[in-house]
Amino acid sequence: MASIKSLIVVIVSAMVLVSCGTAAVPAVSPAQPEFMAAPTMAPAAGAPALERGSGAAPDQQLPPASERLVIKNASVTLEVVNVAEAEASIRQKAEQLGGFVVSVQTYGSGDLMQSTVVVRVPAARFEEALSGVEGLAKKVLSRSVSGDDVTEEYVDLESRLRNLEATRDRMLDLLARAEKVEDALRVNEALTDVQGQIERIKGRMQYLKQSAAMSTITAELRPVPPPPSIIEEDAWQPGRVAREALRGLLEFGQGLVNLGIVLAIWTPIWLPIVLFVRWSWRKVMRSGKTPQTPPPAMPPAASMAPPEGTKEGQV
Repeated sequence: MASIKSLIVVIVSAMVLVSCGTAAVPAVSPAQPEFMAAPTMAPAAGAPALERGSGAAPDQQLPPASERLVIKNASVTLEVVNVAEAEASIRQKAEQLGGFVVSVQTYGSGDLMQSTVVVRVPAARFEEALSGVEGLAKKVLSRSVSGDDVTEEYVDLESRLRNLEATRDRMLDLLARAEKVEDALRVNEALTDVQGQIERIKGRMQYLKQSAAMSTITAELRPVPPPPSIIEEDAWQPGRVAREALRGLLEFGQGLVNLGIVLAIWTPIWLPIVLFVRWSWRKVMRSGKTPQTPPPAMPPAASMAPPEGTKEGQV
């Protein structure tokens, strides 16, 4: 019994050390579908050994350059003649190369339409896919290509995984030999912690393999801007003058119609007032009239004749 208790103490102490060594494992990203086999991680003869402090065994060697895990990403901004056609071409090209479309975001419509397309293609066809995307452009506005070498991290995770699996096997053997419930519970608790670390490391390794196997290309598509106008902005533009005159005429007509609507609605208010004012004015005008004297009567035409015996022209 004493030997079993001593062995439990040793195992738990080892667990503490392993937990400290694996605490730096990054969080595993959501699992992605497997599209192609990951590069072979077999060590090559003559390859340099890992640096100290990486957590790997001293004799662990990095794979050759042809088998390294490199996560490639590219981002381009393109001016294209037709955004919709370019978007369809990129999606078709990615599927032809064995990749798939991650996301498509479209803004605007017609001649102002813009689109952002994100595709993933096999790493071996990355350059071909990128050249095909750029070939659709009238003009390449920006281009960014990056690569993240995760080979050393992957090899380090492999070494930690082997150590944890060996610890798990020893704890399983100890659990099978435990006679007391208390000892079995302590071993099982430590075993659960080890198993959780193993699963996290496996998930991270799977993510690194899939990310290196499939490269990401982000293409932002913009329409070619229209040519500059021949007529200067400050020059005389008859069309603009006509549009402004027509707009003013429409606004004047709308104002008249609005006034007519308002007057029609307010008829019960203003019509009695207008009628009363008109009646009062007519009454005042009638009361202010005075009788006029008739003009004096004109003499008859005979009285106006000259006397007899007078000569014409004599005074």
